[in-house]
Amino acid sequence: MFDFSYDPDRNLMRLVQEDYWSLADFRAFESEFMKRHTSIRRTSPNYRVLADCRHFPVQSAEISEAFGAFFDMIMAENKGHYAIVVGSILNKLQAKRALPQAHVQVFTDPDEAMIWLFEDGSLPA
Repeated sequence: MFDFSYDPDRNLMRLVQEDYWSLADFRAFESEFMKRHTSIRRTSPNYRVLADCRHFPVQSAEISEAFGAFFDMIMAENKGHYAIVVGSILNKLQAKRALPQAHVQVFTDPDEAMIWLFEDGSLPA
């Protein structure tokens, strides 16, 4: 379903999201993300995120709405760039619609996502 890692030297949280989720799956993800978010923010108020969602199919409207509400909260606290890598144009459209925050971008190419994550100004102090 999902997996997290964090590289403190690059101030980069990586996550992998896979499969079709129920609301219970989303709530488990949300809980784990919040634990890691809180832990990282003890030493760094802002951090970068690379979400590999290439094997995360288009989700239900319920899950899309849950992500939208969650991102409103998280992105109000973390001003670092958040890159989402998807496997299809349809996934890209869903992610962009659900997550309109300025410092969230959706990519189909992981290399482009990494370049954007580390460009000047990508990590406010």
